[in-house]
Amino acid sequence: MKQLLLIISLLPQGLLQAQVRKVPAETAIQAVTVFSSGAQIQRTATVAVQPGRSEIQFTNLSNQLDAQSVQLKADAAITLLSVQAVKDFFGERKVEQEEKALLEKQAGLKDKIDADNKLLEVYKQEEAMLIKNQAIGGSTGVKAAELQAALDLHRQRLTELYQKQLETTKRVQLAQQEWERTRMQIGEMGKKRDSVHNSVVALIESKETRSIRFTLTYTVKDAGWYATYDVRVGEVGKPIDLTMTANVFQRSGETWKDVALLLSTGNPTDNATPSQLQPWQLNFYDPSTAWMRNQRVQPGVAMGRVTNNKNEPVAGATVQVRSGSSTVTDANGFFKLQNLPVQAVAVVSAVGFESKSFSLKPGYFNVQLNEQQNALDEVVVVGYGTQNAALEGRVAGAQLKRAVAAPAKQEELQTVAVTTDYKPTTTVYAIEDKYTLETDGKTTIIPIRKLAVPALFEYYAAPKLDPAAFLTAKITSWQELDLQPGEASLFFEGTYLGKTYLDLANAGDTLGLALGKDNGIRVQRKLVKEFTAKRLIGANRTETKAFEITVRNNKRIPITVIVEDQFPVSVNKEIEVDEQKAPDAQWDRETGLLTWNVSLAPGEEKKLTSSYRVRYPKDRKVVLE
Repeated sequence: MKQLLLIISLLPQGLLQAQVRKVPAETAIQAVTVFSSGAQIQRTATVAVQPGRSEIQFTNLSNQLDAQSVQLKADAAITLLSVQAVKDFFGERKVEQEEKALLEKQAGLKDKIDADNKLLEVYKQEEAMLIKNQAIGGSTGVKAAELQAALDLHRQRLTELYQKQLETTKRVQLAQQEWERTRMQIGEMGKKRDSVHNSVVALIESKETRSIRFTLTYTVKDAGWYATYDVRVGEVGKPIDLTMTANVFQRSGETWKDVALLLSTGNPTDNATPSQLQPWQLNFYDPSTAWMRNQRVQPGVAMGRVTNNKNEPVAGATVQVRSGSSTVTDANGFFKLQNLPVQAVAVVSAVGFESKSFSLKPGYFNVQLNEQQNALDEVVVVGYGTQNAALEGRVAGAQLKRAVAAPAKQEELQTVAVTTDYKPTTTVYAIEDKYTLETDGKTTIIPIRKLAVPALFEYYAAPKLDPAAFLTAKITSWQELDLQPGEASLFFEGTYLGKTYLDLANAGDTLGLALGKDNGIRVQRKLVKEFTAKRLIGANRTETKAFEITVRNNKRIPITVIVEDQFPVSVNKEIEVDEQKAPDAQWDRETGLLTWNVSLAPGEEKKLTSSYRVRYPKDRKVVLE
């Protein structure tokens, strides 16, 4: 009997110990590691637990939380029994006062639009009745004075109706425009939050009462960063000033407030498994599967970036070459196409945007898509140092497009303090200052590195195509600079030249940058008439061509110019090309390309000559030059 009483007395205590206590945890974001696509969030919370089992609830987490990425650590010896991520469908989104006011304004505008549309219907019905009842006087007729009075009344009333209809229609149009702007502004605010959040629930067991510090990490989507550059050449022969900036954005559903940012070159969405070679089965050529066999393909690669009218990247946009290949832009809006048909046309399309087509050729392109509905203006640029015209062209583009007037005097843009950590497969830039990033997708620009890079400057000229010399800068040992692929804005002697793309994957041992035309170098190509002739010999016609290229250095410093020309190459046995002469030129006999490496002192001029002879049947025509 005593044993039974003892068991009964111990039951409530045992049940109490077996009961799981639910403990809410208030977390704060301490650090964020931003990848090229996605981000890892690190939150901390201090929770008081008692002996036994407790269910720790981490609530109000990002709606884009990846459940497979959740990790939980504690600074105490506890037993972690389970961790799971769940969606909170009952948690209501808090509507801020500004958003609430916009919602009320939107509802009021809708009421006004509906009322005015009803009023328009009334006016139109009255107009129809007046027009329908124009007959007066019946068969007996009507006096002239009465007819005049009736016509005046009819005209006056119709005029009033038309005026009211115009006024009402104008009010409806203005209200609809205001309603649309309000809707889009509400949409922008809605990007900061979502009605469905995620929670992480951890079941733990502790042997004692204590305060435990938990560290929760997880990854989220719709965030990332990409590198852009300012490349400034002040004077030929001196090092290039290269500034690397990080462009950080996020729409993760939660605000990163006053957090330490780590920028990683890694991408957790990349496939971590290497591809395996499959058997290469050789078979006879089937012309039906080679639909492009007769289509000429031009060498080179077309690359670019697709953005919206706010210069934000458009991920997942389709870049389709008409009658050719297609690709999809990555998380930062970049695309790359190879094996381009001659005179190719590309069409870029994305959900929510108007499609755009453009002529495609090797080089780099910036493609800006317009939203299908008018967007609101917004500008956010955040960085340390001077924020002025020095940021112009920060989001860069392409193979040299244009040269514009130099902006006003610019102050030097300072970089933030950054610690670089080299991992086995990635590089991490730890920014010492803390940042606040709203979940609105706007780009925050952070200058992180500034380098003085030695470069070899050369001029290139192909006077057969363009009577100008183009300055190029070649950077050797660029691999030691730890650069990332990205767009670059080019400045030469204070003038903004255009944009290029640092395609490091295909750069080779030397990274080249085109810096535009230099008017200080004069290049001229002309036909030397006294050595040019046409003759008829038997059944053949013979033509001899001779050219002279003049290169002059009008600058104050010595320069090197790479000059290219060409000999014709016959692809028909009835056409013979011989007597090719080009003193001091390197001659590629397969392509016919001629290359001179010309060194010029200040004010020096040199002449380069070439000549060739072509023999072909006199009853046929061959185009030379």
